[in-house]
Amino acid sequence: MNLAEKSARIKTLMNDDTFMEVISEVMERQVAVFVDAHSTTDERDGAHDIVRAIDAISSYMESVIADDKISKRKRKK
Repeated sequence: MNLAEKSARIKTLMNDDTFMEVISEVMERQVAVFVDAHSTTDERDGAHDIVRAIDAISSYMESVIADDKISKRKRKK
């Protein structure tokens, strides 16, 4: 899959209400683990790992879109 196709698919995902709702709910659940005074160190570590993974996925998706924009600008010149 080329960069433009990947970027278009990622944009579709990022504009999908269900996908974004799922991501938001997963993040909210992980934050709830952090604020729960009864959570264990292992639970907090697991929640932290999940939050970092979601952040890494989001960053990757944004970077693909940015790379596609840069690529399109270069082709216009």
